[in-house]
Amino acid sequence: MSTATDTAITLAGSTSIVTEFFHYAINSILYQRGIYEPETFKRENKYGLTVLTSTDEGLLSYLGSIMGQMEAWMMKGEVQVREDEGKKKKTGQVKTGQVGKGGLAAPF
Repeated sequence: MSTATDTAITLAGSTSIVTEFFHYAINSILYQRGIYEPETFKRENKYGLTVLTSTDEGLLSYLGSIMGQMEAWMMKGEVQVREDEGKKKKTGQVKTGQVGKGGLAAPF
């Protein structure tokens, strides 16, 4: 059975947590995909894990700008997440999709 949930983040603390999570997630993707040199990342302990974050000032400035926009959208309720889960019949795997501002979908 599929479920659908609509949520808007309204608490300042919640938006900060989500924004911080996305910051670390983006850094992880940039490191793992080799988009930036490994030497440009530093280790930090976060969430009980060691995470890598960029030391590139230009990238950090850009990400700060993007994260600020995302946080403002969440505070205004302009970002809504719709999570749909469906089970594939043959594999039994659950596929989850996220829809954010502008209706863009990104599977997670």
